[in-house]
Amino acid sequence: MSGLKWMPAQPSQPSFLRKFLRKPWFAMLGTLLIATALQACAPQLTPQEPCNFVMSAEQQRVSWKIDVPVTLYLDSSVPSHFQEPIQAAIRDWNQSLGREVLRLGGWSNRTSPGQDGANVIYFMNNWELDRSNEQARTTVFWAGSKIFEADLRINGRDFDYFTGSTPVAGKVDLQSLVLHELGHVLGLAHSDSGGSVMAKSLPNAYLRRTPTSSDISNMKCEY
Repeated sequence: MSGLKWMPAQPSQPSFLRKFLRKPWFAMLGTLLIATALQACAPQLTPQEPCNFVMSAEQQRVSWKIDVPVTLYLDSSVPSHFQEPIQAAIRDWNQSLGREVLRLGGWSNRTSPGQDGANVIYFMNNWELDRSNEQARTTVFWAGSKIFEADLRINGRDFDYFTGSTPVAGKVDLQSLVLHELGHVLGLAHSDSGGSVMAKSLPNAYLRRTPTSSDISNMKCEY
């Protein structure tokens, strides 16, 4: 099972506005007036077709827009023999779309996932006890309808993985799992179709390494 966490950015307030809003007499009124003014000034966007993307409050597809390829780094926690299947999953998306939308940038020494300006893949042995059925999780940071950062975590505590072409009983195919999570990195939501690489559940010893025609069509709505 895959997890997906979306983290909308919170715009900072100018210093004069922070001082104004700290005054209890005007806090509620000031917030209401600012929200009304922003809403009045914002352009009205035509709702887009979802194409299985996560949608913003303005009904726009959330994606990296033109800022591709997205470069991801491997944290030092990732076993070295995982590098090739991760690269293969990146290659699967690039070849399916006929262009480079993802690339691997090498190794990183980040200490933990979080908004830090880098897109990093982690192998986590300290997974939450109440989420032990979650094989991996992608956290996406975005503002408006534009993604600006994403982190991918693989659950190393509760699951074992295989990396070859032969399925191994009781283990999860790492390439299939990463292919799914990279779909989240690019903005796709889960799919109800069992054949889609974005299907929420990935059984043990199951290969799902090729995006379907629907997956590709959806992705081409943005890329």
